[in-house]
Amino acid sequence: MSQSLLVLLRGLAAGAILTKRADTMIPEAVESAHNSSGVITVLGFLTAFVLSKMG
Repeated sequence: MSQSLLVLLRGLAAGAILTKRADTMIPEAVESAHNSSGVITVLGFLTAFVLSKMG
């Protein structure tokens, strides 16, 4: 398995875990944002990660 594919699969798995955690642990977000609450959470974590690596 190539290194690029492994990185892609790990990133996908991490995103899935964050999405599931948001759906389970933050029910108010699921009520108001429905299907997009998980994606919004993952984007927030990704933004925080990128900003931490920049500075």
